[in-house]
Amino acid sequence: MASTSPSVLTVTLTGATITASGAVASSQTVTITPTAAQGALNMKALFIRVENQSTTASVSLSLGKGTRYSSVGQGAKAITIGTATTVIIGGQDFEDARFMTTAGTIVFTQTGTGPTSWEAYQAPRATE
Repeated sequence: MASTSPSVLTVTLTGATITASGAVASSQTVTITPTAAQGALNMKALFIRVENQSTTASVSLSLGKGTRYSSVGQGAKAITIGTATTVIIGGQDFEDARFMTTAGTIVFTQTGTGPTSWEAYQAPRATE
């Protein structure tokens, strides 16, 4: 089983080139990690865009259960992406206690014929 590890890209007001990690195939894991400049994932500001590039088959993603305590007692999450469809993963239910590993990463396992294209965005933190 191969693994893909795209780093989260911080979107800036001045613009940046966003490069997707493409052609992720069946049974691969995708690990979302922060860049060195970010230091840590901020789940409240993190959005992951996944595009199923297959026009004949859906793709299933299993978002792994985090290794930290979940305050709501929930575990792993399954996400299905239809043919030629793009989804955005993020928002209120995307909590670090539920999904983040002790290494500070988020791990997905993809099943289905794929391929998929992945992009991860984290809004910049305000300076104080």
